[in-house]
Amino acid sequence: MEEKEFRDWLSAYTDADLFISTILHQRPSFRVNTLKISNETFDAVSNLECKKCAWYADARIFEGKAQLGNTFEYFLGYIHPQSLSSMLPPLALAPEEGDYVLDICASPGSKTTQLAALMKNTGTLIANDLPEREIALIPNIARLGVINVICTNKDAKNYPLKNEFKKVLVDAPCTALGSSLNASKRFSVEMARKMGEIQKRIIANAYDALAENGVLVYSTCTVAEEECEGVISWLLENRQSAKVEEITLNVPHERGLAEYGSEVAKTWRVYPQHLGSEGFYLARIKKVV
Repeated sequence: MEEKEFRDWLSAYTDADLFISTILHQRPSFRVNTLKISNETFDAVSNLECKKCAWYADARIFEGKAQLGNTFEYFLGYIHPQSLSSMLPPLALAPEEGDYVLDICASPGSKTTQLAALMKNTGTLIANDLPEREIALIPNIARLGVINVICTNKDAKNYPLKNEFKKVLVDAPCTALGSSLNASKRFSVEMARKMGEIQKRIIANAYDALAENGVLVYSTCTVAEEECEGVISWLLENRQSAKVEEITLNVPHERGLAEYGSEVAKTWRVYPQHLGSEGFYLARIKKVV
């Protein structure tokens, strides 16, 4: 889309000027990797210019000028560069020690390694993605000291395991409108519709991989309803045991679009202006059997 067309389209969801301005001036952030260093020790020994995040103890907003990927903290595996919004899906899923968890679209591993930290390297975490994407996933797992992960390389649209996992994360491939304005230049509503069809196949397979009373979190870094509320609405229509749960994090957000009904309205839209970060959509689904 041309810029004016994109602004007009975006205005149906939120303040387009504020959305675009925030994306252009996103604050870099990172996550302290508590598998290798505690928050207390990190704050005592690191010279990185940063400030703490009020709603997540492991998150830091970076205020320095260095490239985070060039720091000693990065090479030692003490930190992982990650947007604040990207940290929300694992927190919404809330895995516990000893859980059996599937991250079905895992690469490059930001959320996989965060899940492992939340699980304290216990239980079993399956990190799945296509073979060509493992080149980004495996180095992050190794650098951050994650040892409870098994990597698989199945197509998420045809994932073979059924009724297995206590928790599943679906951070779906999307049009990425919440991450970069470059995405808007190649975006079209038709593209969002086509992507939505892929996402429906992924979420259906991910949902079927859940054990009874298991929980799934679906997320995208976009705002197009065809990839957000439209996907969740479709799942509710096609899986009668799927129920939307409230996300209980204390984070600024807006509810899902009201026109999709009261259940889908429990989902979250986190626009860039909420956190000074990426735009994200989140939904928490329980398999009630």
